[in-house]
Amino acid sequence: MNYEAKLSDIIASLPEIEGGFLFAPEKGVYANQATEISSNDDLLQIALKFSKIFSMLTVHFNDTGNFRVTFKDLVLFGMVLDQGQWLFLFHRPSLSPSMVNMTVQLALNIVTDETEQKDSQEVTSPPVESSPPPVPDENTTLETLLAPESDLSRPLNSIKDELSKYIGPVAELIFEELAEEWGTNFSPTLKTLPELIRLLEEEIDNDDDRKTFKKATDAFLVEE
Repeated sequence: MNYEAKLSDIIASLPEIEGGFLFAPEKGVYANQATEISSNDDLLQIALKFSKIFSMLTVHFNDTGNFRVTFKDLVLFGMVLDQGQWLFLFHRPSLSPSMVNMTVQLALNIVTDETEQKDSQEVTSPPVESSPPPVPDENTTLETLLAPESDLSRPLNSIKDELSKYIGPVAELIFEELAEEWGTNFSPTLKTLPELIRLLEEEIDNDDDRKTFKKATDAFLVEE
């Protein structure tokens, strides 16, 4: 199938779609129609991160076919095609997930049934909730840790913002994933924050960026 032509058709069919690109392990990013949104290198990092996360998701959700990350002003939609190829779209939040799915399926001649929506794992930014100050333990949720009353709220949000400078819009998804891992393996406290930072450092490919991130995040650590 000529995916490059299909990508152009999909983007042209909906004005809410701001751009898109294709990715394949052996080719990298190609048919790039998102140059005004991000650089080719940043898009490559996004594609690599999504591919990694998708592999992890399919271990637990065998029917996962696509998923999206919702930000304030833009939504990133990713869909695995065949032979390791990916289709990525950037669209406005006003465009419904069902419309995106339907448009892509029609363009690619994908036949679905009533369980179609099960194929999509949607990831959204965690809401900030008002809750009592958390007692750090293995059952503490990320939402609670990020709540304004939490002692961890300021350093965690600062670390997340710092990470986005080096890996782009996928930072929020990576942060949530690794923060959950951190909370599972360690008691989530100010004292164990260096363990979370260590996990996040591994997601930054550039050595200089990794060192800068480490230096910047050290400033967010507060002694208990």
